[in-house]
Amino acid sequence: MSERLAISRRSLLAAIGVGGALLAVPGCRSAADESTKSSGTAKKGGTLKIAQSADIAPATLFGQNNPNFTLARTVFNTLTQYDHKTLEPKPSLAESWTQTEDGKSITLKLRKGVTFHSGRAFTSADVRFALENLTKDTTASQLKHVALAISKITEVDEHTITLDLAHPVSNLFDLFEILLIVDKESIGELLKGTKIIGTGPFKVASYTPGTGYELKRNDAYWKKGAPLLDAVEVSVVGQSAAMVSSLRSGGTHLLVDVAPLDAASIKSDDQFEVTVSDAHDSGFYIASNVKVKPLDDKRVRQAVAWAIDRDRVLSQVLGGIGTVTSLPWATSSPAYDKTKAAHYTRDLTKAKALIKAAGAGGKTVKVLYNAGLATNAKIAEIVQYDLTQIGLKAQAEPLQAADFLAKLQAGTLPGLFINGHGFGQLHPATLVKGAFPFNADKNASNFDSAKYRELADQLWQATTDAAAKEAADAVNDLLLEEQFVSDLVASSHTFTITKKVQGLSWTMYDYLDLDQTSIG
Repeated sequence: MSERLAISRRSLLAAIGVGGALLAVPGCRSAADESTKSSGTAKKGGTLKIAQSADIAPATLFGQNNPNFTLARTVFNTLTQYDHKTLEPKPSLAESWTQTEDGKSITLKLRKGVTFHSGRAFTSADVRFALENLTKDTTASQLKHVALAISKITEVDEHTITLDLAHPVSNLFDLFEILLIVDKESIGELLKGTKIIGTGPFKVASYTPGTGYELKRNDAYWKKGAPLLDAVEVSVVGQSAAMVSSLRSGGTHLLVDVAPLDAASIKSDDQFEVTVSDAHDSGFYIASNVKVKPLDDKRVRQAVAWAIDRDRVLSQVLGGIGTVTSLPWATSSPAYDKTKAAHYTRDLTKAKALIKAAGAGGKTVKVLYNAGLATNAKIAEIVQYDLTQIGLKAQAEPLQAADFLAKLQAGTLPGLFINGHGFGQLHPATLVKGAFPFNADKNASNFDSAKYRELADQLWQATTDAAAKEAADAVNDLLLEEQFVSDLVASSHTFTITKKVQGLSWTMYDYLDLDQTSIG
């Protein structure tokens, strides 16, 4: 089996000089060790009860959407799954693969004996469907650009498929990691949430929109001995404090992304643990609509970057989970650069000088955020205060979730906006070609730059380590200079659990992997 990438992930890590350092967070469990905890003698049976703050959105399963973390890998499988320590792709529904030396063709050998929950056999036709579905205008995915680069799909036989590419792509396995293999016969019902069928360890037994859903063990699952659990119940609990109360009372066993300060309240209780994901793909940022004055002047955007107290955001809002940064990358990314990540610190003198040079003193800027996210609301308070210290009239303005997201996607947020992003943990091309805040082709800031598009394509299509490093360095320099997005903290998703839960795992996109999870 060849696991050759268009760019060798491991050699690129070495070339750029990045280690695999993980965040050290007092009172939190190390994800690197715990996510692989052996459950060979684990108790079988039982129902795992999970609480999350927002309902799943089946129509968004083709890209990363946080509320789907509990659904994506429990009901579905992907072609490959990254090893957390080496970042090398490992077999899942694809047992092996061979890739041509020019990186323009890959042949996948698919696993035999796999069936969908409906009983239908999984074949290469299902992979074709999943890939072609991703290219539709109606399908949203951060990896759509990779699917669109596939020029030809050949079903060699029922369990062999060849993909020919228009050009080499460095993040092909990022696509394979996120591409859920869905049942093509019920795709319409999947989008409506009325029938959700995959090949994964659990079947959807029931789903009540806005309330939650129930999963039952898939006795025909292709992994022998898995899953250990009989069932999983997922409840939607809107308030973070209520989630913690449910955990304390024994009503739930696992909380997904509880507010950091609420999670901190149980760190000292030896019955519970806050597990920090080693994917480190949760970045918090403030961005600018560059069509709105005075944010059309990059000196003002740079002043904002110098003004924000990142350390305060980290400690007072995120409970110390993460590291302050000026770049969007996790330490696992080949584009991570420790020196450049420390470029912007709080320096009010520099910020004031830039505001004066831009003639922006006394100008009004809106600071918009999703009112339904307590974390972003607290960041907005800090940002508003810090900007007033450099002579801007900052006005924090909450928007309802639907309104905020609609304006974010349309690029019509009228000022600065606070949000979170992912896709900083794997290949950097996925972020600059797909993550909406940074997409070089179209982004929420309306930042339009031929140079940025050129660099993004160079990073995406690089065929040597030297070319990839050069492109990554240039992208970092451009991001630091233009500041249409100002990253504040590189953080992580968390899983807050009772210690009865053993063998918890997740993918590098933070989708829960419950194949070997048990309740002691």
